[in-house]
Amino acid sequence: MVAAETPEAPARRLESGGEPTKPSDLSHHFNRVTRERTASSIKSLYKYFQVPGMMNLAGGLPFPGYFPYDTLESAVSTSGRFPPNLIEQLNKPPSKDSGAPGTSSSHLIVPKFKPGGLPGASIDVATTLQYGQASGFAPLAEFVKDFSINHLHGGRIPYEDPEILLTCGNTDGLGKVMQMIAERGDNMLVEEYTYPNAIQTADPYGVSTAPVKVDAEGMLAEGKGGLRDVLENWDHRKFGRRPRFMYTVTIGQNPTGANLSLQRRKEIYHLCERYDVIIIEDDPYWYLQFTKSSRPKGAQTLPTNSTKKRYPFLEALIPSYLTIDTSGRVIRLDTFSKAIAPGCRMGWITAQPAFIERLTRITESSTQSPSGFAQAMVVQLLRNIWGMDGWVGWLEGLRAAYEARMRAMCRVLDAYKESTVVLESKDEDSVIVDKTKMYSFDEPMGGMFVWVHIHIASHPAYSAYLARGHTKRAMMNQLWKYGAEEHICLPCPGWIFGANKGIREDSSAEFFRLCFAAIEAEKIEEATERFGRGIREFWGFSVDEIENCCSADGVAEAQGKEAVWNMGYGGFGC
Repeated sequence: MVAAETPEAPARRLESGGEPTKPSDLSHHFNRVTRERTASSIKSLYKYFQVPGMMNLAGGLPFPGYFPYDTLESAVSTSGRFPPNLIEQLNKPPSKDSGAPGTSSSHLIVPKFKPGGLPGASIDVATTLQYGQASGFAPLAEFVKDFSINHLHGGRIPYEDPEILLTCGNTDGLGKVMQMIAERGDNMLVEEYTYPNAIQTADPYGVSTAPVKVDAEGMLAEGKGGLRDVLENWDHRKFGRRPRFMYTVTIGQNPTGANLSLQRRKEIYHLCERYDVIIIEDDPYWYLQFTKSSRPKGAQTLPTNSTKKRYPFLEALIPSYLTIDTSGRVIRLDTFSKAIAPGCRMGWITAQPAFIERLTRITESSTQSPSGFAQAMVVQLLRNIWGMDGWVGWLEGLRAAYEARMRAMCRVLDAYKESTVVLESKDEDSVIVDKTKMYSFDEPMGGMFVWVHIHIASHPAYSAYLARGHTKRAMMNQLWKYGAEEHICLPCPGWIFGANKGIREDSSAEFFRLCFAAIEAEKIEEATERFGRGIREFWGFSVDEIENCCSADGVAEAQGKEAVWNMGYGGFGC
């Protein structure tokens, strides 16, 4: 059973004034298992459980009076906790508590019973901790649907009746999409540098990856290695079936930090239409857009046919693929992990009704609805403490706080990117020096990461190191371990993000991913300085020193000194 309709849904109109069209029938993408799934016979009874006065002797529901939790309570942040002048502070040297939230809070209580509430819709312990429908707790599903369709996507989804399904986060959502469409022998389109868990999720289904080149904006539509090139020149004798689905992170792309423009999206969508490719849009960082266009300068002009409230912050964000999805081929994954907390394990899928119906059948026989504890706390926070205004305000404050962190890291990275080498010294007062750029980076357009390109081939000992039978990746591994052991600073090695073995051994091996989100704001500069000092020292090593600079077992010795400063390694939830 899909999420409940909001009252506005039947009368939904596009901003252009036109009526939504029916989404295309894409059921030919369902795999055999998905086609054969039927509705849960037990779950089909749940609609009767909600009838007022119904004496329920059918469902195996435990008595809620015996739940050991009488209330769920928490002190929660107010939506205005972040300083309102964070944006103005971005180009100033950060103070010790720059970007740090305040301490303002409210008290959240979920009671055991809430008399007078609608059956199945009361925000109380008895309801939220009970068995529920696979679509999730109705008040939360309704809030998320209203936010997603009417505000995040601005009422611009061009087909009829888009739906949402609550999930246990985007990893769970992607896993269910794979269960729905993946067949052994399939190939999945991905960016050449991509989130490794996506590959690991698809791999057990017998799905291989088909990398697409990227630039500073994200996936390429045209040019050598771009999407058109990959699809038009697909060699089925060598690689098997041409890809029929794509996995992509379009905002704050993980790991590159790129944001895909609306124009590029249109070009890619056109190709996906032509070649019948489903787009799986994974957007955990959609609200973390750092481009100037994402900073609203005032209220937006409302469309003449619209009475819905508009939020300038959301209106300024780059639109989702959903807003140009005329055929209903986009399956969008959203999560609360970055906006509230990863441990709440909650997110949602937005897609056309046929996809949501099949995903609901999968959910009924797997995870069922997300944790009742998490749903109770999140819906009480979003609906009754913050409201829609507070939720959007919280997201805007988070964006500013993470942007302040990003700029602090980039300032230090820029200061350390060159190494000064003494070429000749004639006397104490006269030296000839040369500056070598050890690494380069583009300031990320969004997300939580800086993708740093190490110019390892410019290292004075690079050729000699390779001449001894080592590889580029082996030298990068020595650099990575040296930073962890000697400077107690741990970036994420770029080879993890290569879409296939060739990329992992070659181009992605030249990168480190640095996360500016994981540690205290006041420690970002010191952590980044440690990273920079480690590279500078390594740049002065001879080939013998490179071979012997680290322990055989990696960071074990460093962990004995103090906690390693995590700049993006080890936390593969992101």
